[in-house]
Amino acid sequence: MKTFCLSARPSPTRRAFTLIELLVVIAIIAILIGLLLPAVQKVRDAAARASCQNKLKQIGLGLHNHHDSKGTFPPGGMQTGQNGTPCYTNWAIEILPYIEQESLYRGYDQKQLNTATVNYAAVAQARVPTYECPADPLVGIAEPPASGPDNVRPWMHGSYRAVSGKGYKGNQPYPRGYWDTFEPNLWTPDGGPLQSYKGILHGTASAYNGVPAQTAAGTGGTSVSIMGGPERMTSVTDGLSNTLLTGECTFLDNTRRATFWAYSYASYNQSSIYPESRTLNNYYNKCWAGASPDGTTLISNADHVCKRAFGSNHSTGMNFGLGDGSVRFITYNVDMNMLAAMATMMGNEVAYIQ
Repeated sequence: MKTFCLSARPSPTRRAFTLIELLVVIAIIAILIGLLLPAVQKVRDAAARASCQNKLKQIGLGLHNHHDSKGTFPPGGMQTGQNGTPCYTNWAIEILPYIEQESLYRGYDQKQLNTATVNYAAVAQARVPTYECPADPLVGIAEPPASGPDNVRPWMHGSYRAVSGKGYKGNQPYPRGYWDTFEPNLWTPDGGPLQSYKGILHGTASAYNGVPAQTAAGTGGTSVSIMGGPERMTSVTDGLSNTLLTGECTFLDNTRRATFWAYSYASYNQSSIYPESRTLNNYYNKCWAGASPDGTTLISNADHVCKRAFGSNHSTGMNFGLGDGSVRFITYNVDMNMLAAMATMMGNEVAYIQ
């Protein structure tokens, strides 16, 4: 009998990655991630920017529907007297029924002050999706405003402010003038803000929606009635398509100076365009320090234009809504004199930004 000896064939051994090969693979993956992340971020930024534009269009439509219903745009914010006193309603509250927020609007009593307990309970901490830009890190956050008649209770942040007009900055004893509040002692020698600086959604004192006309006298005897009333489209002699209506405003550092959509007081839901580039900024203190020669010193009273700044968390600029309902993205390197001219409704300037 023959005996056969079968020898097992050696199985092939698996070759493992060397350390160098592994490091090369890791490096390639890291490079690919590094190339991909900026593209992903650009897509996210573009999506947030488009969403913000869409919401400003909704706000513009709400403002136009208010005009169709009431015959005027809403007041930017209803004044009662000298700066520092409580106010009544504002533009963002008055267009609630026109942006599918009728139930929220019904809880607000226009005949009571904006800071009255019933009104605070109704709207102060409410979130309104139309007023929230996804690029704004303050979305969904409520905190007390930094100043004014209700700087202890928390109010809900918003991302958009009305354009009250162009900011006036003069010399002592009349250093400034803004159309969001009543400061006759600081305005021009005749005790009034410059009419040619007025924007569409400025502060008002005329009767509106059940609130009687306000006549309180400020320093020097000037009546708050000089603020006038809500504006009609026919009053916008500069042209609706050339006049700013709303814009983005958020601050990443001093968040209590940012936007509070339901808080009518002064510069918390209205802003003015002042022709200095530092006022287009999402850092409040950076804007403030921008008034100093060294760019770091916080000069006394130099922050008033910063309280009325515009800025967003988009990388190159912010969205503005115009009087005709259109929306335009404006970069941080815009001609500030041109932009300030677009903030006025009857300044007779020729102003149009592509």
